[in-house]
Amino acid sequence: MRIFETIKPKDKILKKYISYYYIDIADNEGYFNEYICYPHYNNTISLYKSHVSSFDEGHSLITFSNGCLPLQIFTPIREEILRVTQKGPVYKIGIVFNPFGINQFLRQDIKMNKITSSPSFQFFENDFLRRLFAERNIDYAIDMLEKALSRNFNNIENLYVTRAIELLHQPENELGIDVLAETKIGISRKHLNRLFQKYLGTTPQTYRKILKFRQLMDFKLNAVKENNYGSLSYQLNYADQSHFIKACKQLTNLTPSQFFKEGKVVGSEDIFWNFTR
Repeated sequence: MRIFETIKPKDKILKKYISYYYIDIADNEGYFNEYICYPHYNNTISLYKSHVSSFDEGHSLITFSNGCLPLQIFTPIREEILRVTQKGPVYKIGIVFNPFGINQFLRQDIKMNKITSSPSFQFFENDFLRRLFAERNIDYAIDMLEKALSRNFNNIENLYVTRAIELLHQPENELGIDVLAETKIGISRKHLNRLFQKYLGTTPQTYRKILKFRQLMDFKLNAVKENNYGSLSYQLNYADQSHFIKACKQLTNLTPSQFFKEGKVVGSEDIFWNFTR
């Protein structure tokens, strides 16, 4: 059995903070899978039924181990590519958060710029995860997940961060970070940097770089064929096509043509992975 499915939140409050969930199931004992995740401005909680993990620079190795505790992994906003290797059967649930979304559910302080896993990182109680993974009906499992997320919800507001994210997500907004902070938000760039580091684990400038790349990627994936890199670069206010090509190489180690040739859209949301095995 092989299942990969993306699912939108149903709860009205959760929709504001969570982009989607995904279910990844492979029950073959000899299953082996390796893929590359490209930079993204979201962050993710990955839940595995019975696995162990190890992390090297830019590489996560996830291995099935029967009888282990459920594995919980926090993946922050990524400027670098991340290679993920999965060995053995997989039962995984991913929760993909909107910017400033995961902050509403955290029950412990974590480093927002570093991959963190259980046992030191506990997003859910292990007893709940055992019940969750015991449920074979996907719809029921998502309902269980949403109820648990709703119980953990603890609204955290920061109008400066929220406003900055809103402005940065406007493609036509090309104000410098200094001007954006001082004239549109009413704080200094230094203060805005501190807030972004605290809540998002990155700087506004890096966030914008990743965001522009993802926006152009989405444009390309959904565009009609005659929209070339030059016109798409212009739509998202890159200086020119060569500027985008340079940005793509910095973020993916690939040219745009290589990037789109080797990557694959998975599910019905914005997952774009390069499968190497």
